[in-house]
Amino acid sequence: MNEDSEKVIMEINIGAQNVKLTVPFDRQLLVRDTEKEIDGLYSSLRKRFPRKDERELLAMIVYQYASFYRDLLAEHEEALNRAKELNDLLDRIEA
Repeated sequence: MNEDSEKVIMEINIGAQNVKLTVPFDRQLLVRDTEKEIDGLYSSLRKRFPRKDERELLAMIVYQYASFYRDLLAEHEEALNRAKELNDLLDRIEA
């Protein structure tokens, strides 16, 4: 089997919570980088808001990443629309 299509089982730890994931072999480093970033954010929020429980902190992290994701989707859609406009303009120029 091709190494790129193989799946591996990984265990990540975020906020003292272990999560098992099955990921493509070639995405292991991305998963570890993501784990590191989220756990770092968790640690930072833990220090900043010591009275919040784990569920509140994880909810804050989920919101932050969901917000980043929504922003990226909007930027991606805007870029696609702009690329389509420019492509249409080039088609008219070439015609």
